[in-house]
Amino acid sequence: MRLIKQNDDDLAAEEAMRGGAIGALKYCTVATFLGGVLQATSPRFRAIRPPQKGWLMVAAFLGGFGNGSDTAFTNFERRDREMQIKLANQKRHDILYGTKEEQQAQLEQKVAAATALSAAAPTEASS
Repeated sequence: MRLIKQNDDDLAAEEAMRGGAIGALKYCTVATFLGGVLQATSPRFRAIRPPQKGWLMVAAFLGGFGNGSDTAFTNFERRDREMQIKLANQKRHDILYGTKEEQQAQLEQKVAAATALSAAAPTEASS
């Protein structure tokens, strides 16, 4: 279990609220469209009083908000977990093989040693 900081908590809440608002907008748009189609074509739906139709919209809003916020929060957690795994793998790689700067320094040392050996080889061969 990892320690959750206040900043992480705030970011997760913002992401969930944004996803909830988008989900509610989507579901309400669909519910309004279907309500209009049913109002025009269905006598049984026309017989329902406006307050009950309003409650149907509220139900669509709440369902969309819940679904959207849950989806957004799950995706946020997934991205956060992927980032943690990537950082842990990078740390393991750095422990085993060194950082890119250390690898570059080792490569430069090897090139310098090879250059020194190749420069020293002809003088020894001519002696």
